Amino acid sequence: MTPPPQPTAGPQLVALDGGCFTGKTTLATVLASQLGATAIPEYADLAPLPPYPPRTLDDVHAGLDHLCRLEQQRTDLARRLRTHLVLFDRSPLSCIAYQQAISHLGVPADPHYAAGVFTDAVHAGAALPPDRYLYLRLPRETVLARQRHRGPVQPHLVDPRFTTANDHASLRYLAMLPDDRRLILDADRPISQLAATAAAFFATPPTSPAPTAWTRMLDTPHGQPRTPAPAPHPA
Repeated sequence: MTPPPQPTAGPQLVALDGGCFTGKTTLATVLASQLGATAIPEYADLAPLPPYPPRTLDDVHAGLDHLCRLEQQRTDLARRLRTHLVLFDRSPLSCIAYQQAISHLGVPADPHYAAGVFTDAVHAGAALPPDRYLYLRLPRETVLARQRHRGPVQPHLVDPRFTTANDHASLRYLAMLPDDRRLILDADRPISQLAATAAAFFATPPTSPAPTAWTRMLDTPHGQPRTPAPAPHPA
């Protein structure tokens, strides 16, 4: 495979990932206001998501193609922006980890296709991998409390089999990145503390190589981490 096109000088691209109710959108909104950044909405805010459960692998592939087109729309928007910092509410990492997680629920899933379609988009110049990641984690009891307060979601999104596998898949990828490329946050903290910790992280430019695309996260079954997952930053 040929190397992806080298990006031109532009804004720092940061992905905010994590499970449901971890506060990704809230943190992105606060950081955008405080730092003069631009927050790019998550996929569900741009178009309806693929229906769940998929019936066949063809349904899975069609849904991932749809998500990849939405990622290309978000990339086009990011390239037109003039701000120094762009915050993506979710990223392809979420989509790939999702595929690995639903494979634990006995429905059709194809994490290899997911990783391939987004990685191919990067190599074609149609998508941009984030420069850095913020990953938010919450104890299960806090997730369920927030769900009761904010309203229902599809049951599989809070199924412990799904949430555990989704977390493992995401953290397995992030564990491969240098410390200056990813920050794991304990999201059960006041938003002011989370925003201050994230702002301090952004203030120091990374010196390590930029993260590669996502096929690296697929060489162990179901995204289980080979090394201990990074501990959340206490903010």
